[in-house]
Amino acid sequence: MTPEPLLPGVMLTVIQLGFGLAVAPLLQGVMKRFKARLQYRRGASIWQPYWDLAKWWAKTPVESETASPLTAAAPIIVLTATIVAVLLIPIVALRAPLDGHGDLLVVLGVLALARFVLALAALDSGSAFGGMGSSREVAIATLVEPGVLLSLAVVVAGAGTTDLGRIASHGVAAGSAALAPPLLLAAIAFGIVAIAETGHEPVDNPDTHLELTMIHEGMLLEASGRQLALLTYAAQLKLVVVAGLFAAVFLPMGAAADLTVAGVALGLGVAFVKLMAAALALGMLDAGMAKLRIMALPGLLGLSSLLALTALAAQLWLPA
Repeated sequence: MTPEPLLPGVMLTVIQLGFGLAVAPLLQGVMKRFKARLQYRRGASIWQPYWDLAKWWAKTPVESETASPLTAAAPIIVLTATIVAVLLIPIVALRAPLDGHGDLLVVLGVLALARFVLALAALDSGSAFGGMGSSREVAIATLVEPGVLLSLAVVVAGAGTTDLGRIASHGVAAGSAALAPPLLLAAIAFGIVAIAETGHEPVDNPDTHLELTMIHEGMLLEASGRQLALLTYAAQLKLVVVAGLFAAVFLPMGAAADLTVAGVALGLGVAFVKLMAAALALGMLDAGMAKLRIMALPGLLGLSSLLALTALAAQLWLPA
């Protein structure tokens, strides 16, 4: 039998990028609809995020009189950095589209760049609420990043590399060993910080417009028109990045091992199921939990770092 031909690497890039860009607004629509149903409301259509993006894109941005060119450039930088992160993660296959051009640390670096530029843009408008949102975002980021780094260090220690493709392949080869206690603890720790990274309950309320409680939304108050569309789209795409990163390092099963048409098609289906599961889990949290006081967040995010540190110690020093 003639073996099925392999797809070229550029085709994987197009497929994964198109998949991520297309599904990102749908995840938000499903999440909001699921939350509404849990709260005995009808909720908006799952296609509403697409209509909102189209509506904002058709409008001309209105900028503050104090705004510098950074305000216009920031949405493009934030969205570009998020797209690069999507292409550095093996979501569809066991190799990333930009395999060899960046590893796990580069993914975290481009996400940090997007956060930094967004915070600067919110300050650039001169709005008091933009400054409040930026200060809260940066403060939470300092609590999130230790948990992210420590939880991912567990899988790096197990695989012996920071290359995400090799980490995913190692996870598939490990089989049932992937359910070892250190990896389970690391997965829980990463799950906690993933909630903070994507701005969901109990860390942030993605639907609030109360100035004194906003975090991520506070940084978008001065954005309008195409700028608001780009920043909102980048936030939606960030869920694909965070959920895809979790799946790549902790649940890589189902990703295409070979770049055949059948393998990539199966990988797309499995990736879609994983992303939908993440969206439904976040929707359940939004519907069932109340937002914590901001002074209580260090305790929750500190718990994530403690769990990840315990997992790393167990991974390094306990016998396999």
